[in-house]
Amino acid sequence: MIDCKEFEHLASMLFKSMFLGTCTSLLKESPTVCTEYWVNWFTKWGLIFGNTPNPAFVVDNMKHMYYNWNASFNVYMIHGGTNFGFMNGAESDAAITTSYDYGAAIAENGDITPTYTAVRSWIQNISDWPQPPLDIPANNPASNYGQVTLQRIGANLISTLTQIQETCQQSQDPLSFEQLDHGYGYALYTTTLTAGGKNLAAPNIRDYGYVFVNNVYQGLHTNVTLDGVALHNWYACGINLTKAAIDQLASSVINDNKGAILPEKAASTPGVFVGQFVASALQDTFFDSRGWGKGQLFVNGYNLGRYWPTAGPQVTISMKLI
Repeated sequence: MIDCKEFEHLASMLFKSMFLGTCTSLLKESPTVCTEYWVNWFTKWGLIFGNTPNPAFVVDNMKHMYYNWNASFNVYMIHGGTNFGFMNGAESDAAITTSYDYGAAIAENGDITPTYTAVRSWIQNISDWPQPPLDIPANNPASNYGQVTLQRIGANLISTLTQIQETCQQSQDPLSFEQLDHGYGYALYTTTLTAGGKNLAAPNIRDYGYVFVNNVYQGLHTNVTLDGVALHNWYACGINLTKAAIDQLASSVINDNKGAILPEKAASTPGVFVGQFVASALQDTFFDSRGWGKGQLFVNGYNLGRYWPTAGPQVTISMKLI
C-alpha cells in the first residue's frame, strides 16, 4: 500500500515495501518523509509468529531511503512496548496479541536487540554525522519469582462478577456495549427462560459469548434464540475492571485467608483467581501463561492484557516492576 499526501509542502509516505516511484513522480520537489517504516508486522492470536526482522535487511532499507531518496524516516516502532488492558486492537478476523513489539530495535522489555546494534553501527559510520551514537546501555536485570499459587474467588464466575458489575439496564433485547456506554471488556447479560429447549443460537455476538445456565458454564456460543424463538427481557451489566474493583476482589480473598492462599485444583471452568508473590528485589519479569486457557492478567489491580497460550503464539506477558 502507498499513501501519498502533501501538507503545505511536506510530502509524507506510508509504505511497507520499497516501491516509491508513483509518489515521487507526483510530489516532485517536496521533501520526502517515510512517516512509518515498519520493520515487521503485528501478530494475531492463533497464527504463526511473524518472522523476526533481519537486521541487515532493516539497515539496507534505511540506507536506500537515506542515500537514494534523500528521505527522512521514522522507525515504527523503535521501542516495542506493550498494549495494556484491552487496547491490543484487532483485524477483521482476529485480535492482536498483547504486545506492541513488531520486531522493534528495542524489545518490549527494554532489551537491546541485534537490529538496534546494526542500526547504531550504520549511523556511527556515517561521515560527518553531527550526533554520534552514545554508548549502548545495559539491559535491565530480570528475575524469576517462581510459581504463584492461585485461589478461585467465589463459587462460580457469575457470582464473582456480580460483585463488581456496574448499574444494570433492562431491555426487551440484549443491549450493545455502545448502548450500555461500556467501552470494552466484559458485560453480563441475564434472562429467565420460561420454557426448556435444546438449541441456543446467538449469531449477532461480535466477539465471544460465554453461556451459563443457573450459574453453570455451558460453553462458548455465538445471539440469542432458543429453538428458534427469540429470548427477551434482558438485564445487561457492564463489568467494572478498574484498579479499585480488582483490588477489592483480591483483598477479599487475602483477608478471608489471613494472607495464606491455598492451592486451587485444576481450573476447568471459568473463574477469577487471585494469588500473591513478594519481590525481594524489584526487577523485570514475565508472566508465563502455559497450562492456562484464555483470560486477562491483572497485577496490583492493573490490567496487563490478554493471555491465550492455547491459541498462541504468545505465551508470556512482560511485567515491568521497576
